[in-house]
Amino acid sequence: MITVLVADDHPIVRRGVCDVLSSAVGITVVGEASSGAGCAALAASLHPDVVVVDLTMPLDDRVPSTSTSSTGIDAISNMISADRSSPPAIVVLSVHGELDIVRAALSAGAIGYVLKESVTSDLCAAVLAAAAGNIYLSSEVSAVLLPAASPRTDPVERLSPRERSVVNLIVDGLSTKQIATRLQTSPKTVEKQRREAMRKLDVPNVASLVRAMLTHGTDR
Repeated sequence: MITVLVADDHPIVRRGVCDVLSSAVGITVVGEASSGAGCAALAASLHPDVVVVDLTMPLDDRVPSTSTSSTGIDAISNMISADRSSPPAIVVLSVHGELDIVRAALSAGAIGYVLKESVTSDLCAAVLAAAAGNIYLSSEVSAVLLPAASPRTDPVERLSPRERSVVNLIVDGLSTKQIATRLQTSPKTVEKQRREAMRKLDVPNVASLVRAMLTHGTDR
């Protein structure tokens, strides 16, 4: 069972998110928070597998939220730094789809980003993907990120054409077996090429690999 902490300062929205998640098989909501500080504290005590977090929460329950996303970004950074050995997978659920905000959330450590307008279609899938260590982005978010990435920069140049193909398919959300089928090779070969891409880009995991490719660009 995947355990989830939900953080949003609007009670009605938070209740709706919890209902969506609770209706899915294999997902259980173990806690709710309404502020950045409350979210970080509950994450530290409950150790959920996944945290679904809004970006425009107040710092704590005594301070009104603002139109900026800094508190949510700070909460993500705090949760990641508080448990470096086994931090929760973090999925952002936000109304904000602007490039700079999305990039800031991913750079802070989020592994998923879902727009609130897509909550019913994307959120459960994002939580399942995040729990498995995979990136999940709403299609609207991907549409913002990919065109903005520069097509060829030095880090990506280190990858072979096949390694770039593998990583591009990872960005698209394909599993190792699906990539192997698409490229007509074996899963072991795909895993080897993924590890080599991670080594060349100096990243520790698949989530960081995808973030690096979204930042530096992909050959589409």
